Amino acid sequence: MLMSYKKRKIVQVGVYQQQGHIQFVWLDNLKQVQFLSFLISEENIKTQLMARVVQNFPQNRLQLRLIGCVSPHLTWSKTLILPHMLNTQECEQQCSFVLQKELPIPLDELWFDYASTDLKQGFRLDIHAIRQQTACEVQRICDELLLNVLDVAHHAIMRTFCFLLGKEVQENALYLYQDESHCFAIMNVSHSQQLLQTSENLTALYAQFCQRFDVEIERIYVYQTVDTEQTDLPENWRRVMTNLPFIALGNALWQRDLHQNNAGFSTVILNENLNERH
Repeated sequence: MLMSYKKRKIVQVGVYQQQGHIQFVWLDNLKQVQFLSFLISEENIKTQLMARVVQNFPQNRLQLRLIGCVSPHLTWSKTLILPHMLNTQECEQQCSFVLQKELPIPLDELWFDYASTDLKQGFRLDIHAIRQQTACEVQRICDELLLNVLDVAHHAIMRTFCFLLGKEVQENALYLYQDESHCFAIMNVSHSQQLLQTSENLTALYAQFCQRFDVEIERIYVYQTVDTEQTDLPENWRRVMTNLPFIALGNALWQRDLHQNNAGFSTVILNENLNERH
């Protein structure tokens, strides 16, 4: 007798730790955002998470792909503008060459990733690298769960801004983000990204950004968690409001907006078989 085999459905779940909680975000079959939050000290998180996700996909055998992120200060990055398009093998060779040339760390102690973008004239290659030891320390969410994928926090932030605003990243628009751990200013200008991170408030960050980067800012979008909200922001700054976990949502949207390779620290399948429903 023939046995039917139902392939596992992979559900991407964005993960982020904030204020003593672990936040989980995913999109259901209708592309609607769902989320859960647990105290870090809570028990049976994996069982509770799987039971909740299963409600959205009752007909499927599930495998969760847990997407997390790290702060940019834990990574090394570089953007190259090249005269012609590279294929996957050439991109990986270019990454290896640049890393060996510019970092005093053996290549086998690094995880690296890249994002490639075709330009009207040329080819953009964004390279990111992290020490394997650092990635492994960040990877463990709790005793039951390990992250499958690591991204960089400001990428997740920009994906959520685009998702909530319903538009692509706008050139000459400044995006400001603040929670109790991060304070970012991010701007895309002429095929490159300007990024500034500080421990100060957003108005101080804005002043530093304008001083450091000679750019024309046409509009400003701001997101702050409730505990960090400033009431004295300039009137022309557009505040983005949401009850959804901001960075966890951006993690859940990973690889839905960029063509990335399938190896490296932000795309490597670290432990794909650990987060399954049998």
